[in-house]
Amino acid sequence: MTGPAKVLAINFGGIGDEVLFLPCLATVKRLAPDCELTLLVEPRSKSVAEVTDLIDKVITFDIKKRPLTPFDLYQLAMLLRRGGYDMVISSGSSPMVAMLLFLSGIPLRVGYDAGGPWKSLLTHPVKLLRDQYAADMYHDLTKGMANYLRRKADAKASIREEDSPYQVPKVALKPDSLKAMQDFLEEGLKTTATAGDTRPVKTILVHPGTSQMAVSKGIIKHWSSENWLSYIQLLQNQKDAPFQTRVVLAGGPDDKDVVAGLEAAMAKSGDQKPYISAVGKTKGLADLAALTSICDLLACVDSAPMHIGVGLNKNIVALFGPTDPAKLIPNQPNFKVLADRPEDTGPSATRRSLLDGLGVRLRPENVYRSSMDLLLAESIR
Repeated sequence: MTGPAKVLAINFGGIGDEVLFLPCLATVKRLAPDCELTLLVEPRSKSVAEVTDLIDKVITFDIKKRPLTPFDLYQLAMLLRRGGYDMVISSGSSPMVAMLLFLSGIPLRVGYDAGGPWKSLLTHPVKLLRDQYAADMYHDLTKGMANYLRRKADAKASIREEDSPYQVPKVALKPDSLKAMQDFLEEGLKTTATAGDTRPVKTILVHPGTSQMAVSKGIIKHWSSENWLSYIQLLQNQKDAPFQTRVVLAGGPDDKDVVAGLEAAMAKSGDQKPYISAVGKTKGLADLAALTSICDLLACVDSAPMHIGVGLNKNIVALFGPTDPAKLIPNQPNFKVLADRPEDTGPSATRRSLLDGLGVRLRPENVYRSSMDLLLAESIR
């Protein structure tokens, strides 16, 4: 073995952040294929292990605990020490992160250059470039590991670099979840069949929810229930396409209020046609990934389900409000981004977009048209 035997990767954030971190983990495994790879995450994100086969072990620490005391940080440092790791790769960029990695006693420490004297606490600092797709930003950390291996290996040896313009996450599916979701969708299509319509069916997975953490920070990324309802009705009532469109509605525990509002609006509508409700049917992230994989298109806001869809290379219509699409989704033909970006891009516009509470302001007709364009393009390929 030329690489470290035990590697710890640290990435605190939500499920979306962990999915975006997967290309970094994939390159760690490629550079050190025999290593035992442990991922340290927040408790809310430990289920990322359900959508990847790269991780040998997941451990958790509540970095968002308030108040976070010096004793808590001491416990974290001891957690790192006890692991017996040969190398640690951390996405944190603050001086505190550099100090914790130093105190961990792990001999090889890769992280973002925090500047000043803090840089010396890392054995392999990496420049932090925020103005790029987040998966690429995280993947830059592997340059520190690659530099170590280059110095360790024969001068003639080379480490292959990825050819893709983006480091796109790859989501792995669990066979049991895939079988359960295939059975669920098949039954749903039977019970919502439209008499006399013999066109093939295209399924649109509608996931209206967004992270509660973002909401707590005042980053309002939702689309209103009224808009989702109008969009769904446009899909259900279309008759000109060479296929039927069937809506599959999904939402997790964090989305219960959003989904309840949408289902209430649908129930009040006098023109509501049958749809397939997967609410409460997806028991975890593995089920959501499996359901996403077998639907023809995913319609969502900037959220963890969007990153899951990217990791499955699905057709996606992604609705953006206050966040920057260029940093969160690759520029690919099957990923259609609709962004509610103010013409004034100065600080006042950013503040308005974040704090006015109105969320995404896009017309349902435009979201519908983008969805149909993707489905039609796929049907003629």
